[in-house]
Amino acid sequence: MIDLFPEEDLATYKLFISYPKDCKDYNIFIERLNTATEAFNWKDVTDIENFAVGIDDCDVVVVLSGLWDDKPDMIREHIKYAKSFNKPIIVVRPYGLEEVPEELQEDATKIIGWNTACIVEAILQSLDIDLYDCPL
Repeated sequence: MIDLFPEEDLATYKLFISYPKDCKDYNIFIERLNTATEAFNWKDVTDIENFAVGIDDCDVVVVLSGLWDDKPDMIREHIKYAKSFNKPIIVVRPYGLEEVPEELQEDATKIIGWNTACIVEAILQSLDIDLYDCPL
């Protein structure tokens, strides 16, 4: 069988996900990325306690905006560091909702919903890699 996506040819994208790991939205997001496609390799470099190092090391910061009401100060800090390190900021709207806080809208490189293909595409496009065609 021909391997259309040989592992050695695929880049691994490092993501910092601005959300505590024990939250439902975080777990759903991780599950979706894990099943996204064999052509998208990624690594979670989220370190909530030493987030400056994680953000410095990442390729993209992903903000799951459903946390905004509970942890706006934490998200602001993550965004502040992301901007200081010139990292793209992908904001994922709360599941089933269209509204994103205005402050997040202003800082976002892209705002997307929970469609897995669009999540992958937004990450790749924010890094100037255009491999997928999905209307956002």
